[in-house]
Amino acid sequence: MDRKKEACHCKNITYGMIEDAIKSGITSFDELQEKLRFGTSCGQCREFIQYLVRDIKEELEKAP
Repeated sequence: MDRKKEACHCKNITYGMIEDAIKSGITSFDELQEKLRFGTSCGQCREFIQYLVRDIKEELEKAP
């Protein structure tokens, strides 16, 4: 995963920022959205980020 890739253009939220927030203990999509504020402008990224969060969590579960 490219940690610098943008997940939310309006708020300049990157894949890495989302991964770091999940690693810090955020467990729900709503908590993540509240912390990072993505999806609060145009909202087009919300569904994509839901899938991204799922994928990141799966990757982290597989990591040694």
